[in-house]
Amino acid sequence: MLKKRVVAAVVAALMAGSASAVTVNPDGVGDMLVAPAYFIGGGLTTELQVVNTSSTYSTVAKLVFRNRNDSAEILDFLIYLSPNDVWNGKISCAETNPVTNLCTKSVVESSDDSTLMPTGTSFATAEAPFRVEATVASQTTGTSALTNEGYIDIEMGPAFNIAPNQAPKAGVSKAAVLAAYEARRATAVPVSALETPNILTGTVKVNVPAHGTASIPMLALADYDTSIVPAIGEASGFDVLGQRTSLADVEEALWKNNIAVPYSMNASGWSLTTMTFPTKLTYRGNNNGNQYAFPLKTAANPTAPVCYTVDMFDNTEQTVVGGRINISPLPTNQPSCATEMDFKLFGQAGMLTPFSSGWARIRFSAPETVESQILNPADNRNFRAGTPRSGVPVIATYMIKGATGDLTWAYAASSFTQPGTLNGNTNLSAR
Repeated sequence: MLKKRVVAAVVAALMAGSASAVTVNPDGVGDMLVAPAYFIGGGLTTELQVVNTSSTYSTVAKLVFRNRNDSAEILDFLIYLSPNDVWNGKISCAETNPVTNLCTKSVVESSDDSTLMPTGTSFATAEAPFRVEATVASQTTGTSALTNEGYIDIEMGPAFNIAPNQAPKAGVSKAAVLAAYEARRATAVPVSALETPNILTGTVKVNVPAHGTASIPMLALADYDTSIVPAIGEASGFDVLGQRTSLADVEEALWKNNIAVPYSMNASGWSLTTMTFPTKLTYRGNNNGNQYAFPLKTAANPTAPVCYTVDMFDNTEQTVVGGRINISPLPTNQPSCATEMDFKLFGQAGMLTPFSSGWARIRFSAPETVESQILNPADNRNFRAGTPRSGVPVIATYMIKGATGDLTWAYAASSFTQPGTLNGNTNLSAR
């Protein structure tokens, strides 16, 4: 599946300076993927799958596990995908602190031959699987133990047309993909937009003990068009200097201020909602358990946190206001702020309701006040600088354990409504 470059070329010929912008692809295929959440510890495990949908192109993608508190890169590695290839992996917790219940030794494993072994000399097999055990004490090596919850982003590097490229297994070898990647990286030439067709899709599945499993497609950003050949041990993310797509463009694609999620609470059921803020990258600490050192992010107004309001409805339109809750991203001097991958269980603080089932509306009603990491004081890439508006760039999902025993995980219905428009709906658009 390739980008509609022919159309783009025609438009460019007619309108000088026009360019395609990054979008969330509802079909789930793109050149940047985000797994909105993973869960480990307490017996929970998470399985990951990444698919190269192209029958022609090979590519190398970087998987980044991010800390839920500050989006820091905890652990990263590359996967080498030949045409029509799929990579499967699993993450779990091997040891837990008995007092805090936090994971102290996490495990990432895969027997898929798309993964290069940590030694860098061979690819994983069923007999010799890829396995990375990370503990709290190993953080100096750049692979800290994964947090119990977090999120993952998958950045696709340049695509390669390597012959023979049509027949699976008998076609492109992993060694050929590795060689093409290393040769391309050695050039130090920025990746062009034509080198990053929208060919990746993925799934994340959570295994919940005694409750079953739930899976959700990864959120796919199309036409992200990275300009960087990704590599292990190097900082990556939407705020990295030199990227072709600006942070503001990504935030525009994710922007919303109204989210609707169904819920059910009874003797055999429960519901939660997750909110992930993948563009924030609030803090990378020096020698603080994080892999990379970045400067602190500054705040335009530390005393004005962004909050959301929860309106709880039952199935007969009765309603109560659940309350206002601080959310990420907020300055690091706000100890009460929530994390950058946050989940709220219905029935707990901020999500209280007297109803056993219904739906909740989460409203982001205050303009965002926290700036992105500013590498250049003149380059404030935060939310279209100078045009504050309500809302935040967030990926929202909900998970429900129904009374019948099924476990569902899905993206929340969401929209952006600009206050002051006709009936408040003129700019309403589903994300």
